[in-house]
Amino acid sequence: MNTNKRIRDCRLAMRHARDYPTWREAALAFDDASGFNDWKHEDESPDYDWQLIRSRLTQIRQYRDTRQVVKLMRHLRQGLHWNLGNSANAALYSHAYIGTKRLIETYLAEVVAALQFIADGQFPELPADEKLRFFRETTASFGRSALMLSGGATLGLFHVGVVKALVREDLLPDVISGSSAGSIVASVVGTRGPDELESLLDPDNSYYHFWTPLGFGDMLRSGALMDQKQIALGIARNTHDLTFEESHARSGRIVNITVSPAGSNQQPRLLNYLTTPYLYLREAVLASSAVPLLFPPVQLMTKDEHGERVPYMPSLRWTDGSLKSDLPGIRLRRLHNVNHFIVSQTNPHVIPFLRDMHRDGGFTGAVRDAAFGAIRGSAQSVLGLGRFGLPLPGVRQQLDNASSILDQDYRGHITILPKVTVWRYAHVTANPKLEAVTRFILEGERATWKRIAMIRNQSMISQTLNRCVKRLEAEALQPKQRRLKIVPKS
Repeated sequence: MNTNKRIRDCRLAMRHARDYPTWREAALAFDDASGFNDWKHEDESPDYDWQLIRSRLTQIRQYRDTRQVVKLMRHLRQGLHWNLGNSANAALYSHAYIGTKRLIETYLAEVVAALQFIADGQFPELPADEKLRFFRETTASFGRSALMLSGGATLGLFHVGVVKALVREDLLPDVISGSSAGSIVASVVGTRGPDELESLLDPDNSYYHFWTPLGFGDMLRSGALMDQKQIALGIARNTHDLTFEESHARSGRIVNITVSPAGSNQQPRLLNYLTTPYLYLREAVLASSAVPLLFPPVQLMTKDEHGERVPYMPSLRWTDGSLKSDLPGIRLRRLHNVNHFIVSQTNPHVIPFLRDMHRDGGFTGAVRDAAFGAIRGSAQSVLGLGRFGLPLPGVRQQLDNASSILDQDYRGHITILPKVTVWRYAHVTANPKLEAVTRFILEGERATWKRIAMIRNQSMISQTLNRCVKRLEAEALQPKQRRLKIVPKS
């Protein structure tokens, strides 16, 4: 078959794929037809320290093959780092549709095999408590991944597709943050058990009517354009009424919701089972979704010592989380030991300026980055003058919000973006029909499929460490539980 025709056929198959295995098969054929497989098999590249990776691979393999478990553990304990030798460099994933250099993938597979070898083996020189300590310390040192879901109103449906793709490939991180529209999706995932995830990602099983405009009189009375009761109903139809502590116990995931203060002298908050364990998710999500002008600020609610629902800090109100902390990376690092961020970005004012590494590489991507930087710099200067020059507190508060939006970083190590269309911008606060919901969720899946290999490579070591720790901790508990059993009298 003519090479150009084969490439066209592969592109067409990828464009129309309805599931990841079908898309992956077409993408692999595309890489083969385009000659990218030859690039994968070449170790050398200026984009990473291939000599370091090759040396580490040889040493780990030698220690495992010769069963030198103590040397292997010491070698891993001090040399196992995320992005070792810049091996997670996004440029290494911009050539082919599937995967990267074979040397990197072989190294990662060897590290995983070595960790499983240590966890599974019985070694006289390695007591069980020392083995568990090694895995706990290495897990803390290595860090883990988080999925961050941005704001975006109706564009947030894209997040559902992203989550769906990750769930089906068993790649959904335990740590998830959400702001505004992203908080709704995060809370849906966070209040369900693992066995419930697949069904909730079906559009037929969810409720997507969040928008009802107020009448003119109600707009004047409330100072908002939309009916908050309707979005509260949408949140209630999709999210179980649990506290952050209860949701963590049920799902095993760490859900983080960002909210911004409605007044001055307050900082944005990251709400989760550590910072606010007794706070209810539903009100937190409602607050994070309270876009100024569209919805009024929200009072948070908490469960008291008697199990009653009571106001949390009654004098305070909270608004849209994306205003001040769309992607709360610094707080996630401190609280949950996260050092790898996967971002699903749907903020309407941001996505035109962010690059897709497959669509916007090279000169096009550089121009896009430069344009975003220039526009943001100019806007920040103008807002800075207004904030200090205008005497009206209300106007100054709005300029503060605008400045916070411009100051934020909206990208992660892996950033997944929807396509920008005029239709979507025109319907950003409209209730979509089921056909549009299904189409947008599928677009989120397809955008994520391009990143699956990258996500898998960059999270497989932390996932393996986490599984080993959980298994070894369970094994350590078994003797204690047997000792605690009450033996009936004969």
